[in-house]
Amino acid sequence: MSGGDYLLFKNKDFGRMNFDDRVVVSRDVFGIRGTTSWAGEDSEGDEFSGFSIGANKHGLLCADSNVREEPSRGINYDVLTEVALTEGVDVATAVEALRQALSAESFWCANLMLVDPSAVAVVEIRGNELHCSLEPGLATRTNHHVHFGVTETDDDLVTSEDRLNWSYRRLSKAKGLADVLELQRSHDGGESGVCNHSSYETVYSYVLMSGGDGIRLLVTQGHPCGDGPDRDLLLPLGGAWSREAAADFQSAFPSGASPTG
Repeated sequence: MSGGDYLLFKNKDFGRMNFDDRVVVSRDVFGIRGTTSWAGEDSEGDEFSGFSIGANKHGLLCADSNVREEPSRGINYDVLTEVALTEGVDVATAVEALRQALSAESFWCANLMLVDPSAVAVVEIRGNELHCSLEPGLATRTNHHVHFGVTETDDDLVTSEDRLNWSYRRLSKAKGLADVLELQRSHDGGESGVCNHSSYETVYSYVLMSGGDGIRLLVTQGHPCGDGPDRDLLLPLGGAWSREAAADFQSAFPSGASPTG
C-alpha cells in the first residue's frame, strides 16, 4: 500500500451462525485460536489449537484457510500458522520453520498466506508436502488448492473457486483499505459471495494492517455486511506491550469467550 503499509485480510466461515473467538496475545505474538470443529451447530465439542490468523512483533502476518481434513491422522493446520508466527521473523524464515514442521509431522490440507514488509507468499499444505509461491504484491486464496488442485474430497466444492475469482477481481483493483473492507462485505454471487450466507456463514472478518504506529486489527463479529460490532485495535506487540495494554485489547475484542493461553 502507499507509504509502505501492508495488510492481510480474512473472513472466517463456519457451519453455525454465531461464534466467539479465543484470543491469544503476548509481547511477541498475537493470534486467534483455530478449531478442529469449525462446522455444526453444537459448540460443546469445540477443540482449539494453533492460530487461524495472527501477527508477531517483527511485523510478520499470517492466516490460513481450510481445504480438507486429510490425511485422517494429520494435525490441525492451524498449528502451522502458530509455528510460522512464533518461529519466523519474516516470510523466508517462517517458510523454513514450516518445512521443518512438515518434515516431522503430517498436517491437514490448507492454504497459508504470509506477508512481511517486502514479500507476499502463498503456501499450500498437503500432508507432508509444502508448495510455496512468492507473489508480486498481492494474493488471495479461498478453500481449495491452486497448485495441488481440487479433489472430490475438498470440504467446499460449491463456492470456493467462485469466491477465489471474485476476491482476485476485487483485490486487483483495490487502491486501499476501503476497497479491502468492501471486498470482505461483497456478495458477487448472492449468498455465496466473499461474505458468505450459504451453507457456511461468515462469523468474523479481520484485517491486520502494519503501518507507522504498529500493527492494527480491524475486526467485525458476524457478517461484515451487517451491523455486528466493529473494532479498530492496536496490537500490544513489541514496544507497544504492557499488561494494561494487553488487558484493554482483550476487553475490547468482540467475543464473549474468555482469553486463552
